[in-house]
Amino acid sequence: MFQFQNTISISDILNLIFLGLAIIGIFLTRHQIKQGYDVQKASFFKDLFQTMYGDPEIRNTFYLIEHGKFVFNDNFYESGSEQSIDRLLCFVDLICGLYIGKMLTKQEMLYFEFELITIHNDPNVQAYLEHIRGLYQERKFVTTPFASFVSYGQQELADKVPPASR
Repeated sequence: MFQFQNTISISDILNLIFLGLAIIGIFLTRHQIKQGYDVQKASFFKDLFQTMYGDPEIRNTFYLIEHGKFVFNDNFYESGSEQSIDRLLCFVDLICGLYIGKMLTKQEMLYFEFELITIHNDPNVQAYLEHIRGLYQERKFVTTPFASFVSYGQQELADKVPPASR
């Protein structure tokens, strides 16, 4: 049979102290990692924000849509707007993909809501998206263009009207 001795040695006390210190160290490390993650996420969000509001090509392309000057018609491909429109749509698709992947919160999406609603509700943008969808289907591509933006628009923006212009 096992017998327990009712004595505590110095090594037992030291082991208990080291165990306590190790547990405290684990919690401090976890806290530090979380803080680093929060800082990195804030920096990443700032980069997205600066791109949306500070990149001249994205901003100017958005203004074309906002002011009703973007027109998707037979002359679109000669207008030189295709690359700018695609760049803007790729960027908002990235933002929506990050939200769908739970890397951005609903609160963070509110910073882009005006732009997303304006772009999504524009009939010329919708016509362009439909045209691109048709091209993808003709060429039998498996993916759909700007899928995250389209999905987000259908789920989150369908009934929304943009607030007054900024």
